[in-house]
Amino acid sequence: MVLFLLWSWVSGCSTLNPGPRRENFAPLFIYSEDEKREGKAVDILGPFFTYRQDTRESHLAFRPFFYWQGEEGKYSRTEYLYPLGKHERTEREVKSYLMPLYSISQDLTQGEKKERGFLLLFWGETEKGESYGGFFPFYGNLKNRFRKDEINFFLWPVYMDSRDGESRAQSVFWPFLTFYEGGGREGFKFWPLAAHVKQENSFEKYYFLWPIFHHEKRYLYTDDPTEINMVLPLYVSMTSSRRVQRSVLWPLFTYTHDEDDNYTQWDFPWPIVQWAKGDEKEIYRLFPIYGRKYWEGRERGYFLWPVYWYAREEDDQYKKSTERFLLLSKDETEIWKAKGLRERRIRVWPFFYYREDKEGGVYFYWPCLVFLDYDGFERNWSPIFTLYEYRRTPGGDSESKFLWGFYVHRRNAVRELYELSFFFTLYNAEHVFYISFLKGLVEYRARGRERALRLVYSPWPIMWETSRESREALAVFRKEGSSAP
Repeated sequence: MVLFLLWSWVSGCSTLNPGPRRENFAPLFIYSEDEKREGKAVDILGPFFTYRQDTRESHLAFRPFFYWQGEEGKYSRTEYLYPLGKHERTEREVKSYLMPLYSISQDLTQGEKKERGFLLLFWGETEKGESYGGFFPFYGNLKNRFRKDEINFFLWPVYMDSRDGESRAQSVFWPFLTFYEGGGREGFKFWPLAAHVKQENSFEKYYFLWPIFHHEKRYLYTDDPTEINMVLPLYVSMTSSRRVQRSVLWPLFTYTHDEDDNYTQWDFPWPIVQWAKGDEKEIYRLFPIYGRKYWEGRERGYFLWPVYWYAREEDDQYKKSTERFLLLSKDETEIWKAKGLRERRIRVWPFFYYREDKEGGVYFYWPCLVFLDYDGFERNWSPIFTLYEYRRTPGGDSESKFLWGFYVHRRNAVRELYELSFFFTLYNAEHVFYISFLKGLVEYRARGRERALRLVYSPWPIMWETSRESREALAVFRKEGSSAP
């Protein structure tokens, strides 16, 4: 077998094949050239090793361990055992991680803002040039992270302090003991026994034996502050001058009324029975038989959940509809109204996947064993389990493949190609017809008046010219063959 492959490759230099060079020994090896995009492609052992290169971008894959994709001067993406590792660079940012070993990020649009980490070691620099770093959990300093201006820790959780503006919090054996001061905030938490914390013109809260007893006042800076009282799970009350919410045996039985939206909601018991109605919101639920929720141009619902459920949203510019069946199968459509664009994705797990992209291309494959909607899974994992795939470009060029290229059918406006690995090749284009068995054991080409026949891999083909009647008969045969279903 190896000797046959080598002999076929060498003798390919004298082949009669008139099209772009292709060597198909699928599933072991496929080499092809693309004149239109000035590119080439190599596949080894089916989908496990892949290389693609053209004038626009390049791809290199050793699935599922490694995948690289890049366009010079614009972006590059490298994935390792996706989703565990990834390195991506664009004109705006650089991100890299390999869980749980390290992570790096840099925002190229905001000065020198950088973040790096390796295992428990991390360091970085803010957009103002301020440095930070540490070795978790022993010692560290963080800036502009976790919604805080600054965080310091030592032998975490033994000691930690944080700053948010002028307000500071100090914790000893976090989260058990915390003290607050500065910026209008003061108080303490001795979790879960007791706490009292207040922020000037914002909130004040107490709790005792958290989460059983709780009292809080929120939104003190408004003309409609909210008061919360809880004795969980017996009773919960959240009231203001315009909104009331009360629960008994929380969260089972709840009543809500909002005067601003003319909205009323009953849960009895949640999540089985729910009814709500307002100016821009409606809820009807009898779980798991039927449910529907509508609010501000969005709608979600289900019937015999999880057999069928849906989500829809629409505004003046955009419309999206998603229907799911048995959780893992879905039909999703997005429409950009102003641009006149439409994209649709259908997944019937584990049978097939179908996509129409907004540029007009079509992609189909089966089976569909990967049910996660992330491009990384489609690049790294889906090709391994795919037995048949079909692609059609916006320009109408199409390709079908079965068993990782053992069977191939390619078609565009000027040529058509059929392949059955190295056993059979048929190429049909304007003024050209070509057929081959076993990569040159028997090979025939018709081009204009010229005819050529090659036998037993001979480097000296037999060549002759034909009459007009023979050419017309061949043209009729080719036309009927190309129009066959």
